[in-house]
Amino acid sequence: MTVVPLSEIPVSDIVKLWNEELGNRFPMSAALWKQNTVTEPNVMKEGSLAVVREGRLRGFIVTKRYMEKIGAKMPTAVGWIQCMLVEKSSRNEGFGSELLRLAERALSEAGVDEIRLGRDPWHYFPGVPLEDEQAINWFEKHGYKKGGIETDLIKNVRDGELYTLSNPSDHYRLLTKEDIPSLLRFLERVFPGRWHYEAIHYELIGGTGREFMGFFMDGELQGFCRLNDPHSPVIAQNVYWSALVDGEMGGIGPLGIDREIRGNHFGIDLVKAAANELIRRGMTDIVIDWTQLVIFYGKLGFTPWKQYQSMAKTVGVE
Repeated sequence: MTVVPLSEIPVSDIVKLWNEELGNRFPMSAALWKQNTVTEPNVMKEGSLAVVREGRLRGFIVTKRYMEKIGAKMPTAVGWIQCMLVEKSSRNEGFGSELLRLAERALSEAGVDEIRLGRDPWHYFPGVPLEDEQAINWFEKHGYKKGGIETDLIKNVRDGELYTLSNPSDHYRLLTKEDIPSLLRFLERVFPGRWHYEAIHYELIGGTGREFMGFFMDGELQGFCRLNDPHSPVIAQNVYWSALVDGEMGGIGPLGIDREIRGNHFGIDLVKAAANELIRRGMTDIVIDWTQLVIFYGKLGFTPWKQYQSMAKTVGVE
């Protein structure tokens, strides 16, 4: 067994191993891997490693901590294991334990005091896939504690039927490029952290606003809903696994309404307005990812598609 920096491994080899092991559930593409891992500035090279034996990739791990300086209030003492994979035929040989040990050491030395499985900026998963019980048990043995269950929801919208809003539709419209500064101010004030971070990146890549449905009161932006489709400027989290459906997948989320004006069905209407826009764009399936609001979205016909066990571990504390 030889452990090498993951950056030395060709992307094609990584994607091949991923799809051999996970492709039937989470099909990986070179474009998605490059976006979320290769070019992601928060990836820790010293904690992102691969195991090679007999000249072939057998497993890998990717670690992250927030290192960007773009004005978002992201946690600096939290680290993430973006993903970890060892081929089935090489398991129970200590490869995974060695990768995890080295990754945790790198994170701890960087000042991290909590390690989360998934949930990272530009993540693949919000936890360990719930059906992977062996992996969950393995991480528990290595000191990781279970948190909540996160769910991806899906709805087939091939019939093209639009939702009826409870409130006047003029509260809702797609944002324009001119609205982006207002969106950033709103998110920094009401939802600082990850959602603000993602919107900053959206502006940096030249986003036009078509990925955001806005909620307006008296002409002021008071809520937002992200929506994604195959023409969006990034491969967004709720359409990662679009290859699993025979059609066009759209995505909804995150979304939020100013806390001071919640109620009156504004939030659920915001979801309806975003879904209607995706239906008009010709989407056949819509995914709402990483949520615990299964009953809330169930009112709109969304049903569980994939589930994840959130897990985390405290490190560096005597």
